[in-house]
Amino acid sequence: MYYRKICFKLFLFLSLIFFNRPGYAQDTIAVDLESTIGISAEVDRKEVPLNRQVTCSVIVEWTGDIKRYQISEVENPIVENFEIIKTSAADRRLSEGGVAKAARIFEFILQPESRGMGYIENVVVKYVDNETGEGKSLITPRLSLKVIDPVPEPGSKKWMIKWILLAVVLLAIFIFLWNWRRKVQEKKRKEEEVLKVVTLEEEYLTQLRESVDLKSPELKISEAFSLLSKIARKYLSQKYEIPALESTTEKIIADLSSFDLDEAVTNNFREILAVSDLAKFAGSEGNRNELDRTYTLLEAILERNLVETKAGE
Repeated sequence: MYYRKICFKLFLFLSLIFFNRPGYAQDTIAVDLESTIGISAEVDRKEVPLNRQVTCSVIVEWTGDIKRYQISEVENPIVENFEIIKTSAADRRLSEGGVAKAARIFEFILQPESRGMGYIENVVVKYVDNETGEGKSLITPRLSLKVIDPVPEPGSKKWMIKWILLAVVLLAIFIFLWNWRRKVQEKKRKEEEVLKVVTLEEEYLTQLRESVDLKSPELKISEAFSLLSKIARKYLSQKYEIPALESTTEKIIADLSSFDLDEAVTNNFREILAVSDLAKFAGSEGNRNELDRTYTLLEAILERNLVETKAGE
């Protein structure tokens, strides 16, 4: 009996020592690390040339137990003015300051379709909390970016072609302006020539030669005499300011006598008017030799007066 008491006391003593030694606990306590999960979306550039690609990254990231969440696969987002040409997914694990971090990264490679604005609609990512068994969703914001003009490809000579085209356009503009200026100057020169003072004799010599063509096979002698008479009378009317258009030949010669004219000139005018009136009023075709002589007399008077006029300037 005594021996049993001593053994029992010894057992109790050893039990207290064993079960109460430092670092030992009778019950294990599970400490749940705080865990957070979030989602973000980003593009690697805000402006993308039409001939370049842009990468959109959707990142699901959480802290704590890296096996706590089960992330579902993501469907391609709805895009505007882009075409999704490649997708990929990857996991990332790391530790910062003793805190575990995990991430699931989804990447979408996009090719622009036209210049202007482009949009990437919201991306929905579903996940399951392995501790609670709950399923939830995360949603990214809508992203927008601008599609700009294409940029030269490495080793491309498009920039050179553009400069050549620009040079050709500038050259064409220069040639156009040069020709336009030359035409304006030519027009101005002709206008100035027209504005030059034309003598009365030059004017009537031009009328005479344009109205009566002695070499024309269709020349009508009676009509030619009528034209010669009209030209001679108009010239006398303007040159000496006498009513030669309405007056008779005798009245015209009488009026000319008041001017200091050479007698030969007066006689020539008398012959021109008399012969022309005779052919005009006689009703006959007229004589070709007389026409040639009358034409020559009037032309000679005009040329002689022209020389005198220019000599007196």
